[in-house]
Parts: sequence; structure tokens; C-alpha cells
Amino acid sequence: MTVNKNRLSDDKYPMLMDKKTVAEYLGVSKSSVDVFLLNDNLSTATFEPSKLKRNFFIKTKVNKWLEEL
Repeated sequence: MTVNKNRLSDDKYPMLMDKKTVAEYLGVSKSSVDVFLLNDNLSTATFEPSKLKRNFFIKTKVNKWLEEL
């Protein structure tokens, strides 16, 4: 997978990102992020106790996942 070269620089993205932000960060759609979660071991951050049904992503872990692809 290649990262969109026209995206903002890394320092413009927060350390903790929601699905929409991580999709922009990677230069892909939100549905592609769902596929990565199911098939490519992209991990999410979990908060306890959590009543939110949202995925959050830690930028350093996303970068590590990209390097391992």
C-alpha cells in the first residue's frame, strides 16, 4: 500500500486519530480502513470503560503498521 503523497505532513495530524482522520492520513477511504482492520492487522486503541462504538488509532502504531506492509 502506498500513502498519498499529497496529504498533509505528519505533524499536521494528531497522535490519536478517529477513522475519518486516519483515512485522510493514509489517503484512502473509510471503508478501506475497515478492510485493513479486518484483513491487515491494523490495530485500534481501546479505552476502558468505553461506551463509544468508535475506533481510534495511534499515529505511531499506524506508521509501524505501514512499515510492516
